[in-house]
Amino acid sequence: MKRIIGSTSVALLVASSLLTAGGDMHKVAEPMEPAVTIPKKDVVVVDDVKYDGFYLGLAYSYMRMNEALLASGHAATLSAGYYFNKYIGIEARYTQTLSKTTFDYGATNQKRNDKMSNLGIYLKPIFNVTTGLGVYGLAGYGKSTYEKSGVKYRKSGMQWGVGAKYELANNYGFYIDYLDLYNKDNYTNGISAQGLLFNTLTLGATYTFH
Repeated sequence: MKRIIGSTSVALLVASSLLTAGGDMHKVAEPMEPAVTIPKKDVVVVDDVKYDGFYLGLAYSYMRMNEALLASGHAATLSAGYYFNKYIGIEARYTQTLSKTTFDYGATNQKRNDKMSNLGIYLKPIFNVTTGLGVYGLAGYGKSTYEKSGVKYRKSGMQWGVGAKYELANNYGFYIDYLDLYNKDNYTNGISAQGLLFNTLTLGATYTFH
């Protein structure tokens, strides 16, 4: 009798194990979600700045000459030019003082009716730093004039300068530059000095036509 009960217990344990194993074998595998791949998009920089064409400019300039004393004056600059492409252009500009000339005596300043002006034409090579922003050089020929006591003293020759500009998409632009008008001894008869400097610092705006 004990053998029958023992055999029965063993059989029940084996059957239970088989049923449990069978249940695991028939378990349905969960479906795997497909991998989602997000395509990479190239970043495109839209360069809608107009780099070529005819342009006009209006600017404020600070003119100065260091004769025996440092003479300086506030001036206006009108410019007109043409950009052949984004790398080269040509420009003509005229600068004229609008106020009395200030003479620096060190401790004091004195104003006189002296006038300064310049007319020149320049080749304008440009290095573009990024969209709209560029640095440029100016190299050309001009005639500068210094007028004192009703007498005009003029000097013609090579002139050069450097500057930076920023062009907007709406055809407007802004610039700042330095222009060396004369940098030698003795400007003309009546204005003589060693290491005489005549230059302008200009800040202005331009509009480029379609």
